[in-house]
Amino acid sequence: MEAEMPWDSTYQYQCKKRMFDKHRAELGDGRATALANVWANYHFLGCSYPQPALEAIKSWGPPPRDRIYDEKMKELKDREAVNLEKSLSGSGNSKKKARLQIHM
Repeated sequence: MEAEMPWDSTYQYQCKKRMFDKHRAELGDGRATALANVWANYHFLGCSYPQPALEAIKSWGPPPRDRIYDEKMKELKDREAVNLEKSLSGSGNSKKKARLQIHM
């Protein structure tokens, strides 16, 4: 498995590495690396692949929810709340504020 790339988040890379380690013995290094990348791209980026590739990773399941996942989701929610607050503080539009707060 290649080293973490600049475009990989820590969570994505760790999940991809887990899948590689889990399937390495049965698939070999090359195929496990390729399918771990397919799995990560499918789940994290929403990429599409030919049916045989998707069949190969179907039993692997979704990314695990763990401490890193929970921290990342909290960070994203906090960032969205800050961005929403910034956009609302300058707008002065109370209808817009009320509409956006309903969706939070």
